[in-house]
Amino acid sequence: MPDVDSTTATVTMILGITGVVLSVPAWLFFLRGARGLWKFITSGTPLPGRFNRPFTRLATLVKEVVFHSEMARKPAVAIAHWFVMVGFLVGFILWFEAYIQTFNPHGGWPVVSHWPIYHLLDEILGLGTVLGIMFLVLVRLNSRVKERLSRFYGSNQLAARFVEAVVFVEGAGMILVKAGKIATYPDHTPNPWTDFVTMHVATLLPASAIMVSCFALMKLLSGLVWLFVVGKQLSWGVAWHRFLAFFTIFLQKNPDGSNALGPVQPMYSSGRPITLDTADPDTDTIGVGHLPDASWKMLLDSATCTECGRCQEMCPAWNTGKPLSPKKFMIDIRDAAIKNSSYLVDPSLLEGTQDDAHAGLDVLRMTGRSAIIDPDELWSCTNCGACVEQCPVDIEHIDHITNLRRFEVLIESEFPSELTGMFKNLETKKNPWGRNAKDREDWISKARKNGVDVPVLGEDVTDFSDLEYLFWVGCAGAFDDQAVKTTVAVVELLHTAGVKFAVLGKAEGCTGDPARRAGNEFLFQMLAEDNIALLNDTFDGVPKGQRKIITTCPHCFNTLRNEYPDFDGHFDVFHHTQLLNRLVRDGLLTPVPRTDKNRKPVTYHDPCFLGRHNKVFDPPRELIGATGADLKEMDRNKNQGFCCGAGGARMFMEEKLGTRIADNRAEEAVATGAEEIAVGCPFCNVMLTGGVKAVSDAPADEQPVVKDVAQMLRDNVLVDGKLPTPRDKQFLEPPTRGLTDLGLTSVRHLPPTADSEKTKTKPQQQTPVTPSPAKDNQPSGAATPGTATPRPTVPQAPGAAKPAAPGSARAATPKAPGTATPRPTVPQAPGSAKPAAPGSAKPAAPGSVRPAAPKAPGAAKPKNITPQAPGGAKPAEPGSAKPAAPGSVRPAAPKAPGAAKPKNITPQAPGGAKPAAPGSARPATPKAPGTATPIPAAPKAPGAAKPKAPGSAKPAAPGSAKPAAPGSVRPAAPKAPGAAKPGGIRPPGAAKPVTNDKE
Repeated sequence: MPDVDSTTATVTMILGITGVVLSVPAWLFFLRGARGLWKFITSGTPLPGRFNRPFTRLATLVKEVVFHSEMARKPAVAIAHWFVMVGFLVGFILWFEAYIQTFNPHGGWPVVSHWPIYHLLDEILGLGTVLGIMFLVLVRLNSRVKERLSRFYGSNQLAARFVEAVVFVEGAGMILVKAGKIATYPDHTPNPWTDFVTMHVATLLPASAIMVSCFALMKLLSGLVWLFVVGKQLSWGVAWHRFLAFFTIFLQKNPDGSNALGPVQPMYSSGRPITLDTADPDTDTIGVGHLPDASWKMLLDSATCTECGRCQEMCPAWNTGKPLSPKKFMIDIRDAAIKNSSYLVDPSLLEGTQDDAHAGLDVLRMTGRSAIIDPDELWSCTNCGACVEQCPVDIEHIDHITNLRRFEVLIESEFPSELTGMFKNLETKKNPWGRNAKDREDWISKARKNGVDVPVLGEDVTDFSDLEYLFWVGCAGAFDDQAVKTTVAVVELLHTAGVKFAVLGKAEGCTGDPARRAGNEFLFQMLAEDNIALLNDTFDGVPKGQRKIITTCPHCFNTLRNEYPDFDGHFDVFHHTQLLNRLVRDGLLTPVPRTDKNRKPVTYHDPCFLGRHNKVFDPPRELIGATGADLKEMDRNKNQGFCCGAGGARMFMEEKLGTRIADNRAEEAVATGAEEIAVGCPFCNVMLTGGVKAVSDAPADEQPVVKDVAQMLRDNVLVDGKLPTPRDKQFLEPPTRGLTDLGLTSVRHLPPTADSEKTKTKPQQQTPVTPSPAKDNQPSGAATPGTATPRPTVPQAPGAAKPAAPGSARAATPKAPGTATPRPTVPQAPGSAKPAAPGSAKPAAPGSVRPAAPKAPGAAKPKNITPQAPGGAKPAEPGSAKPAAPGSVRPAAPKAPGAAKPKNITPQAPGGAKPAAPGSARPATPKAPGTATPIPAAPKAPGAAKPKAPGSAKPAAPGSAKPAAPGSVRPAAPKAPGAAKPGGIRPPGAAKPVTNDKE
């Protein structure tokens, strides 16, 4: 160490002491702020499943931090940010070294400060930090932050400027301290390999130990100022994300780092998942309606938001003039939560109070005209997933928006008026348009007239044993004119290729996607329960990996594939473009190549729920290429694709704010010069067809035509305007089938046939084009493949089927393929039961799914709540009940307009039935003395003799059962003695409860 004069020693001592003294309050303020932020985040409600697979989560954290994988969409910004991040993380070593250098300018960390590698690290960190932050400043300045379409519009510019200034000074301090040492001390000989920049800066500096100490203090103070200010400003996410981002990434929804897309987060109350059967309106929190209801993950996400605006830049709602910005959504929640957190107003320094889980949180309404989130913002979301895909810190916007919608729909009954009809139609008709179930087979009749074989399970095919694929047509595919054309095209192609498939016909029901995305979680669960029971019956005996479903609707695709496994519905689901692409690759379909003269320019629109949510990008494009078309990509494609505006149940709502999202997308498609716009979704087809008409100035016959990829392929395989001769029916993969008997599972391999032998030549070449479903579609240990999940905890309703007689062939009475699990609505009169006709719904035998009490649409399973229709009917007289027809839906009880729906009180419609006397059981038709309830006969096995119930009349003819009339009501549940106070869960559309103070 060189000799130091007294003046230098005195000055450096003063500078060093100054740094130490100022450090004390800076660190105290920062630690107090960190503690307050910890209390703020942990005050949220529990959210399970965020600490599982810790090593996978750690690997994901390392990958995203080290490789900046989530920021790679903007490569230049990613590189600059990486250097700034490393300068902050590793630069802490150099920053703490300033405490030594202020006292001793020649000093540094013992031992390592003399290593060349340490000098190189110092050089790279200082230079990278300065250059990186300068580039990011230029990016922000060049973004015209005052313009609405800038991604930085609405961000806290003061906080951003402060952080940028601190980072620049800190980086400059690293360079100047090192350069000052080279200029001052002869033993710091510059090395061109480790000091390649600072050696030149040193030539501009004088030799002064005090100067080096001042540079060290500058570097130290930059960090101290940051600690002090950030500790006071807990809402500065651009600063706090330096710490919180690590937790957000580690605790994200998917441990493997895949975006929080695909399935919506289940609904939780106090960390417990709640369903239609388990929800208790007295104790459970339904959705997120107030800040204390927010989960800790929602609060963590809000605090971590860096306000970078990548989500806002891609949001279709924001880009078309609507009030929703995903960035603003998170910022508003964070600012309101912090502002209204009492423990953050005046906390004692580094000391806290013993608060409960909702410490300091005021009961503040989340959604409303004067609340945190305006309803126009909440209902503008299309669930396209662009925000989630773009977020570099893995914020889960869609799940948070869905939870707010759940509260508004299920508790407040506050939602766009257009959804009322959709909810009612889904409940009563099992489709959003309110069409009758029999209309689902209209397209089948037309296809058959054209010579196309369309087998229907339960009608033309008895079981799935000789089938490979179930074609889930979907509501749009059966009812919408444009989508029906796609359905017919797919069936024609499958028929031509010799694929063994069948459809469910009128037994199908909506998967529930629009209900769930609109926040009506319980209506979704009701539909999902019925569909899963139907599909499990259909696939009875079919092992996992062979329960194959294809669908043309990405919304059905996503729901069946990603959301039904949460309810024990485990199936292998494929989009029709995936299967068709495989058929083309395997030579089972041969498109006729187009000549150069006939090569039409085509552009392809990525459906959000097929592309971004499920990463199916290539199969549709490969099919377009197989037709010989000239594919012209839009600028926004694949993960960057722009929404059509139909997702998030927006298909069934009017677009009243800003410009139409579909028009924006159609304008981009038309600008490519394409003659055809290819789609892979019926909703996209409808939206873009309307958009093209709105934005194209060309005559109608010259405008681009919107077509599904399947239609394009079908048109391209035609020979002289006709389909080629169909191939023999064959399995694409040799099947394995299992038989379930008495709770035991035995597996049999079907004997090889001439058709199956054809598939054995090159099995490796017949793998699907896209990977298998993202989720591990395996039934839980409690579920037997092909059977519905038993729920033994709730006793059976009166009139349930008796156990089978000893010696019966099966422990459970199987249901005919294609029938959903029946739910008892009106109890049958004694002696009225008849053997069910083939294909009709039958009462479940012991061990099968328990009968559930009828539920109101989308409402939780409240205690003693049975909504009645206006002018509700009296309870059914003995013998008056009639079984529902096959495939018929449960009639919903329409809600009385404006009628209050108090909790635990059976609301009576005008002229309704009187409540039963206290202590009476739930309404059931009493048995007549001396009569026994006959047991419905078990359905016959294929080829078995027709069973008859002892002494019963002939079975009813197929289809003879009369469907329940729409709007018919169920008998009201009797009022429980000592009813609780009004409140609780109301079905959507019901009026808010009114407290009667006179009671």
